[in-house]
Amino acid sequence: MKREVQRREPLSFVNPNKALVVEQLDKLLAEWRAWLKVVEDLPDSPEYNPDTCTEVIKDGRDNIRKHDTLREKTLVFLASNFEGYDFLFANWPTPPHEYNLARKREIVPGWIHRLETLQACIEYARVPDGYWKSRGKQLVESMAGTGPEKAAELAATALKGG
Repeated sequence: MKREVQRREPLSFVNPNKALVVEQLDKLLAEWRAWLKVVEDLPDSPEYNPDTCTEVIKDGRDNIRKHDTLREKTLVFLASNFEGYDFLFANWPTPPHEYNLARKREIVPGWIHRLETLQACIEYARVPDGYWKSRGKQLVESMAGTGPEKAAELAATALKGG
C-alpha cells in the first residue's frame, strides 16, 4: 500500500531581514545551550517534598519560571519571524510543547534540537516578496544616473546574489 505524503506549508520568513533573523536565532540557540548547562547540574530545591510535589519542583520555582520565559520567548521569536515552522513541533506534545512535570534537564535538549533543525533548514526558507521588491528598488536607485555599462555591471552583480 502506497503511503501518502502530506504536503506541509513551506518554511517562510515573515521578517524580510534574513540576516537579523539568523543572528537572533544564533543568539537564542546560544541562550538555550547555556540554559542546558545550568539545568544539568541543578541541585534539588529545598522546597521539594517527594510526598507532596512532582519531580519538576526539584528544579526550584525560580528556574521553572526562567525556563517558561525562555520557552515563550522562543515561541514569540518563531511566530514573529517565520511561517510554516509547525514541522518543528510535529512529534511533540501540544502547547506548551513539553511535558511540564519533567525535570528541565530532560526538556531543554528538545528545544535545542528544534532550533538546530530550524538553523539547518533556514537557507531553504522562502523570503517574502516585499524583500525582493525592496532589493529591486535599491537596484534601480543605484543604477539611476549611471551609464549603460555601469548599470549592466550592477544588474549582473545583483543577479548573481551580490
